[in-house]
Amino acid sequence: MIEETIDSKKNENPSMMNLAFKWALIIAFSVIVIYIIVYLAGSATNKNVGWINYALMLIGASFATKVYRDEKCGGYISFGRAFQFGFLTVLIVGIITTIYSYFFFTYIAPELVDQILKEAENNMLNSGQSEEQIELAMSYMKKFMTPGWMAFWGMMGSVFLGAIISLLSAAIMKKENKELQPPA
Repeated sequence: MIEETIDSKKNENPSMMNLAFKWALIIAFSVIVIYIIVYLAGSATNKNVGWINYALMLIGASFATKVYRDEKCGGYISFGRAFQFGFLTVLIVGIITTIYSYFFFTYIAPELVDQILKEAENNMLNSGQSEEQIELAMSYMKKFMTPGWMAFWGMMGSVFLGAIISLLSAAIMKKENKELQPPA
């Protein structure tokens, strides 16, 4: 029985990429819709929106991993495979949302970059920083607050946070097959 299960698992090559891509599209679409709603509501610079999107990615990656585990892996998945699937899913989400962000800040709402810079300057003024400190900080911010740089750093953040989200998701969704483990 155990050998049959092992043989069937070796021959079964779950299509990780297809399912990861499907769920990444669903998650990315959800993240983009939330961001559009927040933008239209006039709260695009609200930092709490990011937390909502991270929670959505964690829930989405966990659910996608559960579907992958149950439908493609016979109900069992190791931590490593769950991490791999979750990371692939979140990485694709990151690529899609980074492309969207680039077009958003370039063509849809380029004025939002100026609004973000103005808000940052006001926060520095309110924190009591000197004019020289503010000017120096703003000069650096202006260099990196272009759609290209924002897309680059957004993608880097997606990779880093994607790894964290995938670790959490894998820890939640792992389910080892006790029959396949050697006796103690």
